[in-house]
Amino acid sequence: MSEFTRGQFRDNATFVLLNPIFCYGWKTVDLAARIGVSAADLKTELGHMTPLEADAIANRVMVTGANSPKPGRVVKRDRTAPISQPSSTSTFLAYDKLSAATTAGWTLAKQARRVSLSPPVDGIRSMTAIAELSNGVLYAWPLNRADYDQFGASLGLQSALQINTTLERRKLVTGSRTKPGKAVIRNSGGEFSSFYSTDAEDTAIAAGFSIIKGEFIEFEIPAGT
Repeated sequence: MSEFTRGQFRDNATFVLLNPIFCYGWKTVDLAARIGVSAADLKTELGHMTPLEADAIANRVMVTGANSPKPGRVVKRDRTAPISQPSSTSTFLAYDKLSAATTAGWTLAKQARRVSLSPPVDGIRSMTAIAELSNGVLYAWPLNRADYDQFGASLGLQSALQINTTLERRKLVTGSRTKPGKAVIRNSGGEFSSFYSTDAEDTAIAAGFSIIKGEFIEFEIPAGT
């Protein structure tokens, strides 16, 4: 751990937009306490939001801990910083803030990353399966195609071929703390467990699945949305 961040708590919950509705969250140190960076800079130049500000966006989805998508990352260097302060600050920025950030002296260090989907292809065992949560999040993960063909309908799963709209693509996520429920089925062939779409819970149970755990959602859809 860097001497400049040692002892500093990552307790500032922060969000940026990855697209007009997807709010990506993480916890960071108080970047505004550094020389050359203010809270106003983080908001206007990079699009940083508090949880309350992110929650107020119409039709938003909010997640933390996602493997993908991920926002772009920028860095700002201050060669005049005293030895007691870090000489650079690196953090995420919103999808529509690169121009403002560049003008303000930030440099793009890493481009944003989207969710990569693998459609079912003959001869390839693995594919992307997608489960829909009650808040509209579309959670994607790799699944054996044979299992998808056998159990996908009962679990309410979709393949990459069924993600056809911009709105659907904006709600895709992998590896987030927000996760679908999980179900298991046991028969003479052994045991199979998988995520399932929330609306398909009754269908899954009727097909012989037992529910291991229900969906976990960090941030519900605002009332009236």
